[in-house]
Amino acid sequence: MIKKKILSDSKDAMQQALVAVKSGIPVATASRTYDVPRMTLYYKITGKYPEDRKMGPSTYLTLTEESGLVTWLLHMSKCSFPITKEQLLDSVQMIVKKLERKTPFADGRPGRHWYEAFLKRHHEVSQRMSQNLTSNRANVSEENIRLWFKKVETYLKDNKYFDIVSDPSRVFNTDETAFFLNPKGGKVLATRGEKAVYSRSGDEKECLTTLITGNAARDLTPPMIVFSYERIPSYISNSVPREWGIGKSEHGWMTGETFYMFITNIFHPWLKKIQIKLPVILFVDGHSSHLTLPLSEFCNKNDIILVALYPNATHILQPMDMAVFHALKSCWKKEVIKWRLLKGQEKLKKEHFAPLLR
Repeated sequence: MIKKKILSDSKDAMQQALVAVKSGIPVATASRTYDVPRMTLYYKITGKYPEDRKMGPSTYLTLTEESGLVTWLLHMSKCSFPITKEQLLDSVQMIVKKLERKTPFADGRPGRHWYEAFLKRHHEVSQRMSQNLTSNRANVSEENIRLWFKKVETYLKDNKYFDIVSDPSRVFNTDETAFFLNPKGGKVLATRGEKAVYSRSGDEKECLTTLITGNAARDLTPPMIVFSYERIPSYISNSVPREWGIGKSEHGWMTGETFYMFITNIFHPWLKKIQIKLPVILFVDGHSSHLTLPLSEFCNKNDIILVALYPNATHILQPMDMAVFHALKSCWKKEVIKWRLLKGQEKLKKEHFAPLLR
């Protein structure tokens, strides 16, 4: 009787099991000894399966496609865009849909088992815990900010992009924000001594995510509004200006797919229409969850240079947060109040949103 061996590589185990069976060891014994599936071993011995076929289910992406994902993951990590598990799975989903490839994945998006197998196949990629700065947002130091500026400057100079920053029309920033359909009311006039004054406004928590993008020359691109519908009703889509973007997601949040749609269908065509010189720089949130492989490939091909803002410092560095959103939301609140007065306190609905925001 042969001694059972502990093997870390299932392919090596199967090969040794095959050798054992060919030397006269029963299939069942070899299966137990080398810890390989008995029927798979039997089918290989009888010729039903080729001997050099890998154990386990076949991969649904080719070697070239998976190598492209690995290259992208490692490159983005070096560029201060560490990719999360969700972003990787979003990228695979977009690739599968684009190729119209049949897979057992729900809606083309792989799950935990594919993800774990992917990491086993590619040992150069490891799952690491990114440095958690969120709770220490107030502790972002001047030194860190200056180091970030220096790193970006070096990157732009090394790639012959630094001259772009001297042209404000070619330097862009994008960020998303939520607009409440029925924002809280401000101070009002009422009977002296009244303890509580109420204003009928509908659900004050209902909001729509909107992506706002502009450059340092004060040009705004058409925005994108994200709705929480599988199929957006025509009365809502028809209310959105034709040149604006319309996205949809389960929760009404910006996703990798909706952000890709914005860049490919709104932002890039707008650059060409306005005849802005390429390449351009687009500063995005350093912790953005919207980056996918198809987006990176599109941007590289079409001269859109993505640069990550320093994480957890948007309250210092994010131009949209610093100079646009506060003023925009203040005006939005005033316009909603005017609209209610004209409509007799009617609740603002989603079909009213885009015309009023415009």
